[in-house]
Amino acid sequence: MSLFENEREANERSCVAMIEEVLGELGHDPAASRVETATGEPGWRFEHGSATVSVSLINRSDFTHLRVVAPVMTTDARVDVLKLYRHLLTLNASEVPGAAFAAYRNEIQLVAERSTIDLDRGEVADMVTRVREYADDYDDKLVTEFGGRRGGN
Repeated sequence: MSLFENEREANERSCVAMIEEVLGELGHDPAASRVETATGEPGWRFEHGSATVSVSLINRSDFTHLRVVAPVMTTDARVDVLKLYRHLLTLNASEVPGAAFAAYRNEIQLVAERSTIDLDRGEVADMVTRVREYADDYDDKLVTEFGGRRGGN
C-alpha cells in the first residue's frame, strides 16, 4: 500500500466521522441514514420536508470528494425544458449560492461538491443545509411553474 493510499484512507475515515457528527447535529440519525452505494463508498440518505438528500464520498482522480445531491424534479414530455434550463441557469447565478442545479437524464437535481482536502465541519454543515433547504423550497415551485413531478416521485 502506498503512502498516497494511506492518506486517502485516513482522510476518508475522518470525513465519515465528521459527516456523521454533522448529520446528527442537523437532526438526521447517521446510522439510520447510511446507505449502500453502487461504488462502495460511504453514503447517507435522509428526508427533509419534501426533499430526499443523498450525501456521499466519491473517489475522484485528484482526491476524495464530498457530494450532496437532492433530486428536485423529474421532467416529462410536457415540460418546456429549454425554458426550464434557462430559468435554472438564472437561479444558479443568483439564488442558490454554494450549490447548483444540474440535469441528469430527465431529473433536475441540486448539487454541491468539493474535495475533502482541508474540509471542516462548518463546510459539511453548510453544504448539507444549503442543498436540503434549496431542494425543499424549489421542488414545489419548479413543478408548479414548469410541470413534471417532484424529485424522487
